[in-house]
Amino acid sequence: MTIVFPGWYEGGFPDAELVAMDLAQTFLDMLTPQGLAVQWLTADHTALVESGTPVVRVYRGGMAMASGLFDPSAVQFGVIARTRSDSWAVLEYLRQMLLSYEHGGDVRREDGSITHLASAEEIQGPQMLPGLNPDHRLVPMTFRLLMRRPPNLPDYAVIRESLSL
Repeated sequence: MTIVFPGWYEGGFPDAELVAMDLAQTFLDMLTPQGLAVQWLTADHTALVESGTPVVRVYRGGMAMASGLFDPSAVQFGVIARTRSDSWAVLEYLRQMLLSYEHGGDVRREDGSITHLASAEEIQGPQMLPGLNPDHRLVPMTFRLLMRRPPNLPDYAVIRESLSL
């Protein structure tokens, strides 16, 4: 069953996790062998990693919204490659690409559209937590990605007040 929203609803902030996946995949496609960005690690990914393909798990955690204009999100990037040193190398590569968005920039999406990323800031650098890490090759880092509310959205407060609730 498809979810149908009211006719007056025109969406909200871009999905930060999907934007981050598209951003990561763009740069993973430039590697040899090409890497793969995923939302969850499954048993299928083990075979890819063993064959030499680096896999990056992208996960959006929570973060409070300071205003209705910007959506700050904590996004974790976790790299697993055939060796621990390969994981570190791929993570550092992605880290440098993310740091290049410190003052913002456009992200080309998988569907060809463009989403503007207002800024990217590292909030938890690469780390190895042996007690919490099920695989010694998995190296995570967390970035704060900030996206502005699309300017063409309607004023939902005005719409809400016009509804007979």
